[in-house]
Amino acid sequence: MAQHASLPGRDIHRIVTMAHRCESADGIAPFNEQTTLALSRGAAPGRMHFLVRQDDTVIAYAGAEVVGDGAEAELAVDPDHRGRGVGTALLAEVTAWLEAEITQLRVWAHGDRPDSSAFAASRGFERSRVLFQFARGLEGFAWPAAWPEGIGRNWPTGDAPNAVLRPGVRLRPFRVGADEASWLRVNAAAFAAHPEQGRWTAADLAAREAETWFDPDGLIVAEDDAGMLGFHWTKVEHGVGEVYVLGVDPRAQGTGLGRTLTLAGLAHLAAHGIRQVDLYADESNTKAVNLYRSQGFEVVRTDVQWTRRL
Repeated sequence: MAQHASLPGRDIHRIVTMAHRCESADGIAPFNEQTTLALSRGAAPGRMHFLVRQDDTVIAYAGAEVVGDGAEAELAVDPDHRGRGVGTALLAEVTAWLEAEITQLRVWAHGDRPDSSAFAASRGFERSRVLFQFARGLEGFAWPAAWPEGIGRNWPTGDAPNAVLRPGVRLRPFRVGADEASWLRVNAAAFAAHPEQGRWTAADLAAREAETWFDPDGLIVAEDDAGMLGFHWTKVEHGVGEVYVLGVDPRAQGTGLGRTLTLAGLAHLAAHGIRQVDLYADESNTKAVNLYRSQGFEVVRTDVQWTRRL
């Protein structure tokens, strides 16, 4: 087993190949976006890659990162090498690297599959967080009868109540090179209690801006004369839209801005021919869960985070 602070291109390719094999066998990708992006990043304090090789292939991988007094990790074993202790050895290697520095280890299991649950529970992990993936088609969506003046570029309309903004509030597209600092401020404030989203850095934002799917027109910003109030960042990959991040600054929460931003992002996607939209929300965020259910979204997948005290 090998540990690396950063990875050469050949190992990244081998890990991605293994991940595709896992997805084909399990029906779900083994790694989230953060882990996937970290594969190609340079060395950083508190981040480590763990590889199990057989000949010229990678048969198991784990990525781990220290976050405060805890750590987060994701791991996967090639389908042809499961049930042979590879996953147990990989987890032990990750734990040994972390144990002197942290008090708890958090590991994601995508799809809440029974074998993943059994593996985690048998090794002393407890379910600590549940993430829902919602989805719905946009055909028949209850669109507002009208949009605020100045927006709604070919956005659909319907018979639902008008989309409204408070006086002085306006919507516009994100401006690359000008809005990053304001976006990071609002994102940190909106997700202050969120264990991942709230700690985004300028490097995290820049990495997304460099992705082929990034479209500044699909990142809709709400502002007033005092600055940015919120945003709805949409994403399109393989013809499917996503409510990527929806955030509202605390000074504008409770004003209905979140609902209007949600509608605006969905309308932007619909105006560009998107017919299917996904989004993610924590089970514990009952306000968001109820909002999305009220707009016709249904849970199609469940991810579970497992935690173990060290």
